[in-house]
Amino acid sequence: MSTATHSWIDPHVHLFALQEGDYHWLKPNNPPFWPDKDVIAKSTYEHHLRRASKGKLTGFVHIEAGFDNERPWREIDFLMRHCSLPFRSIASIDLTSMRAGSHIDTLKNYGSVCGLRHILDENVHALLTSPKVKWGLGHMAAQGLSFEAQFNLADRSAVKALLAILETYPRLRVAINHSAVAPVELNSLAFKHWQQNIHHLSETKQVAFKFSGLEMQNRNWQWQRAQPLFNSLVNTVGVAQLMFASNYPLCQWRMPYEALWQGFLNMTAPLCEHQKAALFSLNAKQWYGLA
Repeated sequence: MSTATHSWIDPHVHLFALQEGDYHWLKPNNPPFWPDKDVIAKSTYEHHLRRASKGKLTGFVHIEAGFDNERPWREIDFLMRHCSLPFRSIASIDLTSMRAGSHIDTLKNYGSVCGLRHILDENVHALLTSPKVKWGLGHMAAQGLSFEAQFNLADRSAVKALLAILETYPRLRVAINHSAVAPVELNSLAFKHWQQNIHHLSETKQVAFKFSGLEMQNRNWQWQRAQPLFNSLVNTVGVAQLMFASNYPLCQWRMPYEALWQGFLNMTAPLCEHQKAALFSLNAKQWYGLA
């Protein structure tokens, strides 16, 4: 095992400063109504992440976590005050807001901000076909900011809408969050659609995929399930557009943080050292512009 895979860059983490931010979604009386929400609803700082990695984390990308969706730069200010490791940040954006354009212009001036996220999920069709949202994505691309997309990748019409946007804005770069959250049945039509959709997206060369988020579908997921999903992604999109990510601290519903990355390493046993380095750090470093 080479030194390249002893450490990693994590391109999908969430830090929570509950005493400073809003975090509406983490409060017990607000959705999502997860029975285990209290496990993650606590202040989580960079030093917790570093300790959980047992010193193997060399950099990370912070994904917006609902600190203040009305003034998303406040979350960036918090990160800049508290983080010492090399990091980049994905800020929150409401692409339906009348202030979306001005927020994009403000956020691009923050040195750590390299992209934005508006969670698509169940509203994916309405959002990706909205002229206002499409304009916002184009404006992001023009400002050199990427977009983090989170939705059901087995949804053919949603992927078609995203492909149309990518064709309209060839400078737009999109990272697909939690692409390991695939249809449960590997022999199902839905899984076939998932494979076809990620293939179509990968062909644009404007898209990267994160292998993460299995706990969002099943808190007790098994490595026996993760391995064929990983193999499918490697065979469909290739190593160059794929990166491992944790979704920390939510990943800890299933197992300790460092154990997750050891499992990722075990999955890559058949790959060469260069491919492992790409999945563990090089792809994330290049995609997000980490120093």
